Amino acid sequence: MPFVTVEYSERLAAAFDRPAFAREVHAVAAGLIDAPVDAFKSRFRRIEESFFAATDEGIDAVFVEVAIASGRTPQAIERLSEAVLEIARKHVTGVEGRRLHISVESREIERDFFRTHKE
Repeated sequence: MPFVTVEYSERLAAAFDRPAFAREVHAVAAGLIDAPVDAFKSRFRRIEESFFAATDEGIDAVFVEVAIASGRTPQAIERLSEAVLEIARKHVTGVEGRRLHISVESREIERDFFRTHKE
C-alpha cells in the first residue's frame, strides 16, 4: 500500500504514458503522504465501454483512485489528489476531436482492517 487504480478509455491506450505516470505518482505522492516509494502499487484497466450523462459522444475519461492507509490530514489527502490530477494531465494526451475528462479520488483504507500477505 498505497494502491493506485487507474481506469481509462480504450481510445486513450496510445495517448496515455502509463509507466511514466506511475513512476511520477509514486515519487511525488510518497513525499506528500510520508510513505516509501517502494510501497506504491499501480494497476491500470482499460474501459471498453462507458456512458456519460445522456450520451458518451466525444468523451474519453481517466478515473484515478489512490487508496492510502488512514491517518493523514484532510489537507494532505487534498494535496495528494491535486498532485495526481496534475500528473495525469501531463501524461495523458486527449484524442483530437474528443473531450478528455480526468478525475482523482484519494481515500483512506482503515489500518485496523487492512491485511496483506507477501512471500
